[in-house]
Amino acid sequence: MNSTTNEPIPRVHVTLNGLNRQSTVIADNSGHWSFSNVPCGRVQIMATRPGFLNGGLGQPHIDGLPFSPVFLISGSPVHDVKIQLTPQSVIVGKVVDDQGDPINARVTTLTSRVIEGRRTFQQTGNANTNDLGEFRLANLTGGKYIVCARANERGPEENSIALGERCYPGPVEGGAASAMELPAGRETRVDFTLHEVPTVHVRGTISGMPKAQGPLGISLVKPAASPGGTRPARISPDGRFDIAGVTPGSWTVSTDYFEGGVRLTARVPVEVGNADLDDVAVHLDSAFAVTGKVRIESKSSGAPANRQFALSLRSSEPMLGAGQIKWGADNASFTIPDVTPGNYRLDAFPPGPFYVKSATLNGVDLLRQEVSIVQSAGPIEIVLSDDSGAIDVQVTGPDDQPLASSGVMFLQDGMRPRIAASAPDGHIKIQALAPGDYRIYAWDDAQQVEYADADWMQRYGGGGVSVSLQAGQTAQVTVKQQSVPTQ
Repeated sequence: MNSTTNEPIPRVHVTLNGLNRQSTVIADNSGHWSFSNVPCGRVQIMATRPGFLNGGLGQPHIDGLPFSPVFLISGSPVHDVKIQLTPQSVIVGKVVDDQGDPINARVTTLTSRVIEGRRTFQQTGNANTNDLGEFRLANLTGGKYIVCARANERGPEENSIALGERCYPGPVEGGAASAMELPAGRETRVDFTLHEVPTVHVRGTISGMPKAQGPLGISLVKPAASPGGTRPARISPDGRFDIAGVTPGSWTVSTDYFEGGVRLTARVPVEVGNADLDDVAVHLDSAFAVTGKVRIESKSSGAPANRQFALSLRSSEPMLGAGQIKWGADNASFTIPDVTPGNYRLDAFPPGPFYVKSATLNGVDLLRQEVSIVQSAGPIEIVLSDDSGAIDVQVTGPDDQPLASSGVMFLQDGMRPRIAASAPDGHIKIQALAPGDYRIYAWDDAQQVEYADADWMQRYGGGGVSVSLQAGQTAQVTVKQQSVPTQ
């Protein structure tokens, strides 16, 4: 069925994945389809049709939570299964210069997304113009968008003029207030006229260069949400660099170099105006290691069966990162290599019934806030405890009846929430939870909840249920599903 018109869709390709079987049929002109002699158990069904976004039943949704699954039981055929497909949204247009001539340009869509509980914009699609300057961006979901165009063709680097980029409605920094609403299943036209803007040089010197220097490059990079691309250059043997053709705006000087298994990196933000920017000082820092140790507090005098659990340092800055954890022979000490200077939080997932009671670096909580780490540090002191509790949740709808496939959120002050999908009977139980105060929610789309925005939660988060979980307790709660409001 068409999700916007509720009309049947003809000739849809429907694929069934079951136990040791995959089959595909084509729906008839009234949208009907069927499979027979299917092995019992859980099955996944995918439906595809040109002009529509893919949909189905029993497979992961785009937000990581499952659609209502299909369970086949012997002697109980399943009838009247409905699959709703959403018509694709499309943006078309043309890019020309101020003389009306077509431009070889790259057009990018920035889509409103919720990341780590905060709404931001991410690049989600792009297309190049054809010889007439026309572009078409298809397979888009409905929502809020900013569309940006930037010329691919650039003249010699010595030129002091370039075609500037444009964003519609824009600017990107304006966030949702600067975005347009793209309706589901609609084609929207956006045209661009790019004007000439002055360009400048960004020059400077880089220190900390390796002795056995190989080819070493440096780039100016736009912020993650900007479609401005990069401006690369080479670093001379004496450490000097000159990046030409730079348009005004916020940039980051970025370089990485690997020597003998050691990573050298630099990130320096710069503001570029209408004049050359000289004497930018950049220093290459070595990536470093952060050490840690794990201590067990067990009420049962036990220890996790597998003490080498998943653990990582995570930064909100996409340009920062750290290597994969390496455990010591004692299974209680660890090293995280290749950490670049920046702000990090700790993610840790010990096996139940243990939970992370605390994780600190120099006495600062790594679980509830980002901590600045700019050089070799440690130890990160992690305490695991098994005096955990559990919360047993029943999700209901407006009619107080069990409701399946809700995104159930377990929110504790300052912590990243736990999110899980309720079962077909509306039930979900999460174990190995730290004792403390929780707020439990059931959402129709938990990945769109702006839990890190206090104003948003104050407006829309009143439907949750508070739970004070004691050590060793299993709390029983019933919560009604609520809908995430449209942007």
